[in-house]
Amino acid sequence: MSSKLKVGIIGLGSMGSTHLDIYSKINEVEVTAIADSIQSRLDGSSKAEGNISGQAEGGVVGLSSTKYLDGMELINNADIDIVDICVGTDLHFIFVEAALAKGKHVLVEKPLARNYEEAKKIIQLAKNSSFHVMSAMCLRYWPAWVFLKEAIQTNAYGKCLSLNCKRQTSFPGGAFYSDNNQCGGALLDLHVHDTDFINYCLGLPDAVFSQGYKGPSGGFDHVVTNYIYNKSDSSPIVSSEGSWTMQEGYGFNMSYTANFENGTLSYLLDEDETLKLFKSGQESESIKLKEGMGYEFEIRAFVDEILAGNSTNIDLLRQAAETIAIVEAEKTSIEACSVVSIKV
Repeated sequence: MSSKLKVGIIGLGSMGSTHLDIYSKINEVEVTAIADSIQSRLDGSSKAEGNISGQAEGGVVGLSSTKYLDGMELINNADIDIVDICVGTDLHFIFVEAALAKGKHVLVEKPLARNYEEAKKIIQLAKNSSFHVMSAMCLRYWPAWVFLKEAIQTNAYGKCLSLNCKRQTSFPGGAFYSDNNQCGGALLDLHVHDTDFINYCLGLPDAVFSQGYKGPSGGFDHVVTNYIYNKSDSSPIVSSEGSWTMQEGYGFNMSYTANFENGTLSYLLDEDETLKLFKSGQESESIKLKEGMGYEFEIRAFVDEILAGNSTNIDLLRQAAETIAIVEAEKTSIEACSVVSIKV
């Protein structure tokens, strides 16, 4: 292996372009290959846009990398150490399988797979491989959510009584997002962020009760879910809402409100990013967060794991798979208008 890890990125949509920007800031890696089925993205005459300030700011212009129209050809490049998979969700499994078969480390964008069955297959592939596999669930690394997880785990403000997460935007448009069979609708593509964080932070819920409606993807594009925990009386009330059915021009926002015995945390990212702590009898406190987005910290963590020679964190990968099982239960709950148990 050369002094730098050689990275190949497959898919130059908003996330692939964001990953490209981040790798350019990490000294231990270099992007030596890129792939996209759209020629104009490869030559830089067109460019995907992100929905959050700081996403997809750079581009491929001036990048001295081998370019492929077929991602499988990139995987077959023997010089590549890392394959970063940012293609459509319905293609995640086949690209992960191919990359591991060729002896590559793999970072795969969220969600891990299009369905739970494929996600379980990825887990098994990872168990049987000596190469590192990571699911890019960025909220696990986003400073505001890292702060929240630590507050819950340490009882910094007493017991967590309730947690509500919200994520809303306009329909992103395009062929991929317009096909529920490919993207899984906002339920799987957008709302999955909050479902995964809840699973990561609080553990697998016992059941869900969800309501929602279909939108431009043909699938469920607005969902509200209650996550039911029966473990003990100390389990908080947990809910989340996700939508990409807002009217054009609405923009994007994500937020959480966590109420504790001795304080309330309120986070909002829209045009600005704020996290406030409220305590009875005191002035509200604005909490200074670590600068940067979750994408940066997840990719840095991924590279560090490889450099350290660590094996895949199967527990984290399994949680990403379980998240898909929860989302599938949410879909069933909407359709049946009933509480649905989580089975993994």
